[in-house]
This record gives sequence, structure tokens and C-alpha cells, in this order.
Amino acid sequence: MSLKYADEYARKFTFAEEAVRVIKSGNRVIYAFGICSINELDRALAMRTDELYGVKIICNDISCGYYAMDADFTEEHFKFYEGIYPGIRESAFNEGGKTTGKGKVKYSPDQDVLPGQVFMATVSPMDKDGYFWFGSNAAEKHIFKKYYETAEHVILEINERILEGSEPGQECIHIYQADMIVGSNNDDLLQGFKKSGKYYQYSNKTAAPANRAV
Repeated sequence: MSLKYADEYARKFTFAEEAVRVIKSGNRVIYAFGICSINELDRALAMRTDELYGVKIICNDISCGYYAMDADFTEEHFKFYEGIYPGIRESAFNEGGKTTGKGKVKYSPDQDVLPGQVFMATVSPMDKDGYFWFGSNAAEKHIFKKYYETAEHVILEINERILEGSEPGQECIHIYQADMIVGSNNDDLLQGFKKSGKYYQYSNKTAAPANRAV
């Protein structure tokens, strides 16, 4: 870890249980977990099920499964929506506006960016320049920036299995843009993800570093 950012990192580091305390009833929460659907932030939020009501959770793929989803079959506490990745929004829904299965409700594009939301993501360990990298399935899209730039709280969970800058154009976020950083159980990443009806393998191949402008 770069000594330049060590103090800020230590100041922002906390436990997942503490980090999710910022989430209130009625909040909109962005799950930018991608291929890390098993994570400590989701687990910690699920433990607050009885305290919270009407929390809207927007994720990239409901089929990954989440602790918070299993903790509330009534959807009174947590309501899940798919709709971060454009490919999913365009292809995963039927003409009625909903897919079959619990909670798969179409998320309207005009609802993407609203102030006051909470952004939670799994990222790589911080590099020497203070950047954390999202999984390579977000490479060349830069889809998360509009969410974390408008969020009231930005919470990052470190997963050491995510490689920094492993894909050309891979999206990243700087430590100054994060409010809290939590550790991880470093569970295995999903081996692929669905997009537009196809199955894409996750790759750890080495590539040139991305443009780190934020």
C-alpha cells in the first residue's frame, strides 16, 4: 500500500456491520458487486432486515443470489431490481415489463441517477496511486461512475481476487471518492456472467493499465 494514502485508508477502514448502518428505510442502494455476489456488505445488510423497510436494491444480475434477498421473502424490507448494466436492461425483460421469478422488476433508465442513494461495490486492493479497480466485467464501460458520483455514501469492499487494471479501460475509483472501506472474506469470483442471453467467461489475463482519470 502506498504510504501517501495510508492515513486516509486507515481513517476510512471499518467493519461491514458498521458501514451498512448508514442505510435507512426507503433508501436506494446500488449493488455494484458484479462477479462478487457473495460478500460481507450484502451479508451485513441482510442482518438488518427487521430494522429496515422499503429499501430498493438495484443490482446487475438477480440470478446471482444475495443474502438480503433470502432474508426477506415478503419484499417488505428489501425490493430487488435488475438494471445497472445496459445489456441486461435491454434484453432481460419481457413485454409485460417484468420477468418471471421473484423480484425481477424492470428498472427504468430514467431512474438511474438520484441523489441520496448508497453505492456499495467490491473492488481490488488499492494500488500505489490510490485507485481501487472494479471487476473486469465492467471493463471499457465506465458504468459505475454516474452512481458513485451522485451517492450520499460510497462503500467499498476489498476482494483480493480482483486484479487491478487487468483489462483495457477497466473502471476504477479513487480513495478520495470513497467514504468507507471494509475487508472481505475474499470468496471465489463467479466464473462468468450473463449478458444479452450469452455467457461470458471472467478473465484474469494481464493487460495494459487503464486511463486512471476520474
